[in-house]
Amino acid sequence: MLLCAWPVASLAQSAVPVAPRVVQLPLVTTWAADLAATPASPVPQGSLLAAEGVLSSSTVGAGDQVLITVFGQPDMSAEVTVNDNQQVTLPLIGTLKVGGLVPFAIEKLVAQRLREGEYLRSPEVSVQVRQVRSQMVSVLGEVQRPGRFALSGKLSVWDALATAGGLTPRADRVAVLVRRVAPNASSPSGARQEIQIALDQIVDLGKLGPDLELQNDDVVFVGVQKQFYVHGEVRRPGAYPMEPGLTLMRALAISGGVTERGSMRRIRVHRTDGEQKTQEFVPDLSSPIVGGDVVYVNERLF
Repeated sequence: MLLCAWPVASLAQSAVPVAPRVVQLPLVTTWAADLAATPASPVPQGSLLAAEGVLSSSTVGAGDQVLITVFGQPDMSAEVTVNDNQQVTLPLIGTLKVGGLVPFAIEKLVAQRLREGEYLRSPEVSVQVRQVRSQMVSVLGEVQRPGRFALSGKLSVWDALATAGGLTPRADRVAVLVRRVAPNASSPSGARQEIQIALDQIVDLGKLGPDLELQNDDVVFVGVQKQFYVHGEVRRPGAYPMEPGLTLMRALAISGGVTERGSMRRIRVHRTDGEQKTQEFVPDLSSPIVGGDVVYVNERLF
C-alpha cells in the first residue's frame, strides 16, 4: 500500500498544473422523522451553499455517520459511524477522535495523520456528515407525529412543530420548551428550565428570539388546549377554548350573553385547585377566568 501512494504524491510535485477540486456537499432538505423508530432517509443532493450552512457548522458526535474521502485513494476512504467514545477507525490511520469537531477540522486532522505517517505527501480529504444522530430534539404532546428528530444546523420551535406534522385540533396554543441547564454552583447536577411559548406570536420568523432556537436534548411539549365551561341561563351554554386575558365579561359574551331569565347578580364560578378541591366564589365582570373554570348563571328569583 505504501508503494502505491508514492506515485500519486510525485504527480502532485510534477510541472503539470492540477486543477483544484470542487467538492459538492449534499443538502439536507428534510429532517429525519423519529430516528429512534425508523431508519433515516437518504440525503438528497442539492445546493452547496445550503449544505455548507447546515452541515459544516455542526459538530460531530456519537452515532453520526460520516463519509471520509481521500481523493485518488479509495482504499483510504471510508464511511464510518462515530462510536460512544467519540472515535472512528480509518484505514492505515487507525483510531481517531473526532467528537466535538466540525467536518472542516476533521479534514485537517485526517490529512495531518496521513502526512505524519508518510502515506501521502499532499493528501486532499473531504468529510461529509451523512446522518446526524448525536444532536437530537424531542417533540411531544398534541402533534401529528411525536418523536425524536435530528438537530442539524439551526432549528426553531416552529420548524420542529412542522417537522412533527403540525398541531392536532386539540392542541393548546402555548407550547413548553424544556431545556437542560448546564450544571453550576447552585445546581451541580444540572436542572431543567421551562420556557412557555405563545405559538400565535412566533409566526413572524423575523422576530424569533434566541430562546426559540433549539439546542441538543431540548424537549418541545404541546398540551391539550385548556377549556372553560359556561352553563345555566346563557344563550349558548357549553365548553369553549381558553384565550389570553379571559375575563368573566368576555366569557359571557362568547357564550351568547345572559338570557332574559338569567341574573347577573347570581353568577358563580367553580374552580378546582392544585389539590383537586373545588371552590365556589362570586365573581365580578373583571374577574379572570382560568382553564377548567365552570361559570354558572342562575335564574332570577322573581
